[in-house]
Amino acid sequence: HRRSRQEGGRMATSRPLLIATLLSLCAAALGDTTQCSHTFSNGQTFDLSGLRRPYGQRDWYADDRNGNMYYFNVCGDANEVPEACVDLQKAVQAPVFEVTNESDCFWLGQLKSTEWELIDESEPAAGVELYYFDGEQCGEGRARDVRIQFFCDPDAGVGKPLDYYVLEEDCHYSVTWPSKYGCPVSSSSALGWPFVTWFLLAAAAYVLVGGAYNVHYQGAAVGPEAVPHIDFWREVPVLAMEGIRYCHHLLARARG
Repeated sequence: HRRSRQEGGRMATSRPLLIATLLSLCAAALGDTTQCSHTFSNGQTFDLSGLRRPYGQRDWYADDRNGNMYYFNVCGDANEVPEACVDLQKAVQAPVFEVTNESDCFWLGQLKSTEWELIDESEPAAGVELYYFDGEQCGEGRARDVRIQFFCDPDAGVGKPLDYYVLEEDCHYSVTWPSKYGCPVSSSSALGWPFVTWFLLAAAAYVLVGGAYNVHYQGAAVGPEAVPHIDFWREVPVLAMEGIRYCHHLLARARG
């Protein structure tokens, strides 16, 4: 009875931990529904994650030669809808907004309509373009779209969008941004194997040391019953499936 009470107590402690972990994963999934890296067919990988502005930070901005302002995020919707857009009842979720010199406002694309292209396919290291399509209508049934060109410049650091280099032609917009993030990155697979190795070693140590403790001090029989928190692990598949279904439901709602 004493052992069952101990196991029940361990399960009661472990279950909230698992639930909290699943909820954290759901939150991460909801907050990061768009990948901010891309690998092209030629093997070149670009990662713009370092340019994404998290919630609460000021959006990136630039202006053109006509005094129009542009506010945007990278791989995410703008964190703040410009006041001019709110005044015009255009408080929509969008990655890029234009506020004209006459205080008009347009949203230039949608996060779900994101595409990646190389600036120069013959010279992949030149940089990468991030496109947002399906923006606000622009006459004759056309939708606005915008591309952000990240030119590879290792010496620029993070860099910033260049003022006066925002161009617009027939409702197609273009933003120029020299940055180290416009340069290809090496494959992440080589970096992932050390993590996998350490994870497997830690898992093996958990099972071996915990099992030895249970056999020696808790009187558990050698075998599956000696596995640390065995009752908890038996419940993991059921709880995991419930968590996956719940995350899927939240993601479906978030993506409309």
